[in-house]
Amino acid sequence: MKRFLIKVFCFSLPLLLAMGGVEIWLEHRPNVARDKHLWMKRHAAEVNTLILGHSHNFYALRPDLLGRGTYNLALPSQTYRYDLYLLTHYPMPRLRTVVLNYDYFQLWEDFESLPGESFQAMRYRIYMDCDIHPRLSWYGFEVLCPPLMRKKLFSPSEAEASHCDSLGWGTEYTLESRPDEWDNGRLRAEANTRKDSSIVVLNEGFLCRALEFCRQHHVRVVMLNTPTTLAFRQHEAPGQKERNARTLAALLQQYPEVSYLDYEADTSFTEHDFFDGDHLNQYGARKLTLRLRDIINDDACCSTP
Repeated sequence: MKRFLIKVFCFSLPLLLAMGGVEIWLEHRPNVARDKHLWMKRHAAEVNTLILGHSHNFYALRPDLLGRGTYNLALPSQTYRYDLYLLTHYPMPRLRTVVLNYDYFQLWEDFESLPGESFQAMRYRIYMDCDIHPRLSWYGFEVLCPPLMRKKLFSPSEAEASHCDSLGWGTEYTLESRPDEWDNGRLRAEANTRKDSSIVVLNEGFLCRALEFCRQHHVRVVMLNTPTTLAFRQHEAPGQKERNARTLAALLQQYPEVSYLDYEADTSFTEHDFFDGDHLNQYGARKLTLRLRDIINDDACCSTP
């Protein structure tokens, strides 16, 4: 038995060394999550407005237009579980406003609960010091997810480095780079239609904890539903929309201080403002950010100390 184990070890050692080398190389490539984490470690004490959420906020909200002390900590596919983690992880003594997504699919998404999506949690464990999962686990090594590893191995090293600006806004979704068949609203809506309502219950818990944290720290919360195209809205499932509306009504009753801004069907956003069926390009981002800035500034003027 001992000789067998020695042979297995000798056979496995080159493979383990190769995997270790690939892991080190992967982790040292440009990475938006790591860059955002390092920025927050250095500047969290200066932040007064924090943008969280998934790709809708990542591409739609420009911190440079919202004023000094604003940072966009949203990431593509980010769920409420990780919004809560990021909100509570960094010390932000000047924090006064938090912006969250509340849209068609945010309540229905959780990496750990959806088949084939759990690899998304790796970026928080590996690059953002997230202790939800142990470092020595499946979530702690990119080589344990072959599709993700292959994607990174064969993509330009500078590609991800150019995905956002110095304040965290996603810059790659531009009018100039969008495909000819850009309005994929039907496909996007269908891909984000879910049936597992247990995820909604789970996310209600994460969202309530985030809202409670903000209440206790006297932080204003804005929940934002960003614009989508008509094709996207036409293919939303009525049951999912109804559950979203019921949950929202209950949340706003429990937390009346929260502002909910719904721009999903705002027709002032034209095809010139979209990158695809549910993401804005740089022109739509400017338009939406300026709207949000006016609302935040008006609320600040009207609020009492």
